Amino acid sequence: MKSPYFVQRCELLDGRLEYDYMGSTEFEVGDQPQSLKRIFEKGLVWGTVTVTLDNKSVVVHMIAAEGFSFEEYQPYLQKMVERELRLKERTEFDDAVRKQLNLATDSFGAGPTNVWFDFENDVLWTLSKNKRKSLVAVLRGIQQKWSET
Repeated sequence: MKSPYFVQRCELLDGRLEYDYMGSTEFEVGDQPQSLKRIFEKGLVWGTVTVTLDNKSVVVHMIAAEGFSFEEYQPYLQKMVERELRLKERTEFDDAVRKQLNLATDSFGAGPTNVWFDFENDVLWTLSKNKRKSLVAVLRGIQQKWSET
């Protein structure tokens, strides 16, 4: 597992997973589908970890490939929340956690982003169990479509 650098902001809406425009060409070259293929080849699994801010905890619902270590990835999520991890583009994950805890957010705010996708480490996450369930359904739908072509 490598330290995250390319984390795609996504929005899960109406049964679709949409990628946010990130502003860097690295996000536009198609690495996300390759990551999904790797996940689908091994099989979808999900789990949870906790991040903390101001002595308050938030559960992070994660989806990855069979064999992924959610616990090993947790420190990276924690560093994102604490704004200590240098990434290619802003994720707004820290603001989403702040919003979840009813804490002040930056001027960017926690926009429509409700799913994050580290396509180098083949893991997606959200802050809602219901969103995680919806995301699993969307991913299974994508997997089914791809298997038919």
